[in-house]
Order: sequence, then C-alpha cells, then structure tokens
Amino acid sequence: MSMNERNAKILTTMLALPALLPPAACLSYILFKGIPVLDWAMLIGSSQAIAFGSISTLWPQITGSILLMLGACALAAPVALGGALFYALAANIRQRQTLLGMMHLLVGIPPIVYGLCGLIVLVHVLHWGISLLTGMVILAVIILPMLLMNSVNAFDRIPGGKTEAARALGLSNGQLIRRVWLPVAWPALMTGLLLGMARALSETAPILFTATVFSGVVWPDSLFSPVTSLQTHIFYLAQEGANAEAVDIAWASAVILVILVTALSFGASALRKIRMDG
Repeated sequence: MSMNERNAKILTTMLALPALLPPAACLSYILFKGIPVLDWAMLIGSSQAIAFGSISTLWPQITGSILLMLGACALAAPVALGGALFYALAANIRQRQTLLGMMHLLVGIPPIVYGLCGLIVLVHVLHWGISLLTGMVILAVIILPMLLMNSVNAFDRIPGGKTEAARALGLSNGQLIRRVWLPVAWPALMTGLLLGMARALSETAPILFTATVFSGVVWPDSLFSPVTSLQTHIFYLAQEGANAEAVDIAWASAVILVILVTALSFGASALRKIRMDG
C-alpha cells in the first residue's frame, strides 16, 4: 500500500468515526442500563399493572408493538406492490414522474404530522377513536413510500433479458409477474418489507396520538380498541425521572425494542446478501 493510499484510508476512517461512535455509544449505554434490569419475569409474568411506572410484565407492550407493525405492513405492502407493478407495466413517463414525486414528498413529511392528521381525520372525524386500526393506518401511510420505492427498484433491477425472453414466449403480464419477476425480485422485496417493519416498530409520535394508551389496557378487544406499545411506554416512563423503578423499566423496554429492530435489520441484511449472491 502506497503512502497516498494509507493517508486516504486514515482520513476516511477519521471522517467515519463521528458517524459511528455516537450510535455505538448510545447502544452500549442502553444495553448497560437495561440488561441488568431485564429478566424473564418481566417478559412472561402476570399482565396486571400494579401502579404508575410499576408493571409486572412487558408482554402487552411487546404484543401491541408487534400488532401495530404487522398491521401496518399488511396494509401498506399490497398497495406498494401494486403501485410498483403499475409503474413498471402501465405507467407512462409523466405518470412515473408524478408517482415518484409524490412518494418523495411523503417521505419528507415528519411522522408527527401524520399523527396529527390521523388524530383529526381518523380519531375525530371518522370516530375510529384511539385504536389499533387507527395506528395501523397511520403507520402504513408512513412506510408506504419506502416500500413502494423499494419495490420499484427491485423490479428495475431484474435483467432485461429475462423479461424479453418471457415476452417472446407469449407470457401475459400476470404470468410474467408470477413466473419471472416475483421469483427473481422476492429477496429485494422482502428486504424492503423487513426494513419497513423496523421503521414501523421505531415510530413513536404517530401512535402516541392515534393508537396507544399508557395504562388501563392489557389486550385489545378489537381493531377499535387502544393498545399499549413499547415505544410509548418508554416515552411515558422516561418522564418519571424521580421514580427509579419506572426509569429501570424504561431502560428494559428500550433493550427489547432495540433487539426487535436489530433482528429485523439483520434479516434484511441476510436477504440483501442472497440478492447480491444471486
């Protein structure tokens, strides 16, 4: 390695450190504070709340977060896939530009704005109330642009020769999608879906206004019942700085949330490797 290459590598490393060290330090501190508090009783114990900031299990919060995440993806994924197929098969240049422009616009809107819109439109105007369904819809709208653009990119990366060969064999659009595009693009589509799930699992402000409560609810009775979630549980407990038990539970909740998001991110990385190897 020449002197210039060595200097360039050192400079690149120094420039990367400010971007790597703060997240690593935050993650280490969360684990340091939360792991000693976390135990199996907190995960599988009784689901009866004792007092503010004191709860015998976090299982309802974990379940609420997962229900919101899965519901949002179930709503957003078909719309994203349909939009990507329309973009690839039927849209003209102007329609493609309009569709991508709208998606980039939606990506730039702060999540709290979605939460306020959901509070006004879904909670008050449509009278859905603070509910699981309201939170699912708001989170679905938030992750939809990311899922749609990922799906568009996944179909764009399919080798043109495969599509031309399928057309030459007389395959219809439906057959082309089922037999050629989906078998080739599924790792990229699933990668985007897992990242969308991680994004939905990380959002706090939108569901704070539309879906979750801190206490009084263990399991949702229906789609129109409120839920508890890890995200908002951490938010509420973190405000009780004078209550040591509440702060400890907040750190434990943060560790569980980090583990869930990390697992989804690792799954997306594994699928990305399959796509690259393929």
